[in-house]
Amino acid sequence: MKTAFIPALLSSFNAQYFALGRSLQKPNTPYHGFVLTPDSPYATLDYGAEVAGFPTLEITNIDGPTQIEVKYSEQLSGLAEPFSDGPSLFVASLANSFRVETFNITSAGNLSSKLLQGGPTLAKYSLAYSEHGRNSISSSVGAVDTDNLPGSFHSSNKLYNEIWSLGARAVSLSCFDAGSQKPTMEVSAQGSKVSSSLPNYSSLTYNFTEYDMEFDAKIARGGFIWSVGYNFGIRSSGGILINLAGKYPEETTYVNTNKTLFPPSTITLAHGVSFVNQTTLTSYKLASFKVPFDLEESLWHRISTSVRSNHLAVSVNQTQLFNVSLSSYYVGGSSISTSGAFGFGAWQDQSAYIRGVYARDTTGNMIYHNSMTNAALVLPEYGQHENYFPTCVDGAKRDRLAWLGDFLHTTRIIGVTTNRSDHITGTFKLLLSGQLSSGQLPMAPSLGYSPDIAPKTFAVSGIAYLLPDYQILALISFVSYMEHTNDTAFACEHWIAWKAAVQWLAEYRDESTGLIDFSQFGNAFLGPSSGSAVNAASIEAFKGMASVASAIGDASSANKWATIYKSLQATLNAHLWSEEYGVYSIQESQPGNFSISALGFAITSGSANATQINLALSKLHSLKLGPGYRDSSLVASSDLDANLSPNTNGFLLPALLQQKQAAPAKFLLNNLWGAMVSNDTTKSGSTWEYVNQKSQPGYGQFTSLSHPWGGAATYALTNYVAGIRPVSFGYKSWIVEPAYAGFGLDEVSATVPTPHGPLSVAWTVRSSVVTVTIDAPAGTTGKLVLSQGWACQGEFASQNCDKIKDFVHEIQSGGLHHFTHSVRA
Repeated sequence: MKTAFIPALLSSFNAQYFALGRSLQKPNTPYHGFVLTPDSPYATLDYGAEVAGFPTLEITNIDGPTQIEVKYSEQLSGLAEPFSDGPSLFVASLANSFRVETFNITSAGNLSSKLLQGGPTLAKYSLAYSEHGRNSISSSVGAVDTDNLPGSFHSSNKLYNEIWSLGARAVSLSCFDAGSQKPTMEVSAQGSKVSSSLPNYSSLTYNFTEYDMEFDAKIARGGFIWSVGYNFGIRSSGGILINLAGKYPEETTYVNTNKTLFPPSTITLAHGVSFVNQTTLTSYKLASFKVPFDLEESLWHRISTSVRSNHLAVSVNQTQLFNVSLSSYYVGGSSISTSGAFGFGAWQDQSAYIRGVYARDTTGNMIYHNSMTNAALVLPEYGQHENYFPTCVDGAKRDRLAWLGDFLHTTRIIGVTTNRSDHITGTFKLLLSGQLSSGQLPMAPSLGYSPDIAPKTFAVSGIAYLLPDYQILALISFVSYMEHTNDTAFACEHWIAWKAAVQWLAEYRDESTGLIDFSQFGNAFLGPSSGSAVNAASIEAFKGMASVASAIGDASSANKWATIYKSLQATLNAHLWSEEYGVYSIQESQPGNFSISALGFAITSGSANATQINLALSKLHSLKLGPGYRDSSLVASSDLDANLSPNTNGFLLPALLQQKQAAPAKFLLNNLWGAMVSNDTTKSGSTWEYVNQKSQPGYGQFTSLSHPWGGAATYALTNYVAGIRPVSFGYKSWIVEPAYAGFGLDEVSATVPTPHGPLSVAWTVRSSVVTVTIDAPAGTTGKLVLSQGWACQGEFASQNCDKIKDFVHEIQSGGLHHFTHSVRA
């Protein structure tokens, strides 16, 4: 019987538990080396939390040639799926697009994957042919230790401590240094080798329409993909995908190769982001054609593709394989566009070399040529250069793009956890490099494209980006960064660009209504394009940017933007506040409907008065759904498939805490964020993208379980429960206002990093006596506030509540300060 022994490994991320047997099992045995045999062909490893990096197999003994299939997943159930919890095919992102990888092992030793796995929590090893090795994850994000960060939070509630760590780990895995994310495309004198990656698209061909393309291809294993008609501005529509499968020679073909999806010596046509529906984006497999000869591996083949409006034809070695009318295929009622970029990739475990790419227009003029042998030219053009900037992406495993609007929560989490300002400024530099001449910032730039490429390449019709309200959230994100750091040098360096971004937003104020109106874009993320959420968030953006302008001495901009936000506040309350219903109407035409985003921003922007806040909050209970609040009253409470968004609930949570609303805030913390730590089979140690009504991942296997946009609870706990917040930029002045009641907490301690040094607070509550110790950095001033608002609810509610006063103490210097105060009247 053949066996393989796998010892424990010393690496950045090591397995904590494992299970060994004839089927998938939950790992519960402390990890140690193991042997795979035909009687125990499966090993399941649990790393204890989300990790990221390059897998390595270490084999100490092997009895013969071995193939090992390794599956990676954030949740245990993904390991039972054919594609695990992937593939992640929205965009190529300097990572393996697949969550299944096969290794061919011929001798003992280490075998490392060249393809990054962005966010597994578990791995499953399957003995495919002989015996098997073991995996470690060499970190691509540096050291991850949420117990030893510049920022910290600890309380007497273990759940809250775990919730705080979720956001800290999410940013630790989704933010990384420049040059840390490596190309999946290998460029050499042979050509460009593509492996297990969604097509990487040429930025020079973004506006191609009708043309003839030729290139040489040599299959290294299995086959490869090329694609045409890809629109960078609307990436969710994907492109026209073409997979060419080889003859599958026994000596190079893995035994787990999917020959049903791609039969030997066939060419398969699809439209969308994939050949299979494994995501929330529908794809269509259109047709499969037999190649009339054996398509040999390790030989060069000349591929010709004729692209015309509504027509596509492909030939291999001058033999036509198909010539089709695209209108004959059903793709959900829409038409198939052939306009856009072309690119090259490979399906799971496929690999091939591409070289000598030419394209000619319909008159025969050469419009494109790339030998594909010069890495300095190929990688930046095809988005395969290692990341140019320190960057924060949307999720560790999926959506590895710098999403403009989602960065708001990420910025605030970093400010109270890792303090990696370079990750924030690097992301801003990436975003600013894609700014259009209009001032609009890119919705979601990829990592590997050169920042010197004209931004119009990635815009819709070269003139605009989608999700216009993401610009608003980006401006608020920059304001939050300034609040934490007072980085006036960075602000001044890029001030022209930031001013253009604010001006772009101001130009969308409708002359007749006075509201910000994005209706020409069709839709917005926060809600109706001229609705209350868009406008309340805009007020916060203008107000915050006015403060930034003042900080760097641009009085003209400060005055201009202050005038805008004050005017917009009046307009919001005149047009979108409904006296009849006591809510901010989701839009003027729907006065009875309201949203949590609008309510959150109306409060945090200072737009709502006390009466409006109290009325609106009294209606909040009607939006309760499962473990959280539905986005708006337009989401039917009877919709069992409706997901809850930690992102939008994250706009609400700070507003609730600001208003001393312990009950709904506690509900969200205990339930929506509590769902992320309550189940060992879905727990990733990071914050989730969506949560369903059963407290499970909202999109099933597709859900990102390491998504910083879901991490608002982390900074909310620091800012409002521990109570540490900046009053002036960079914590030159600060406030400590503990939430000492309503959450059942006996003690809390927290530290925030500031430009002046750490600012720490520790408080305890014993029989209505609050004891607070503050350790403030030199050169700063602040105040302690024990608010009457907290004393009048929860476990401290008192019949004499109206007689209790705020306790306020001004602190005029750094150093250690100690206070004891009874909150009883």
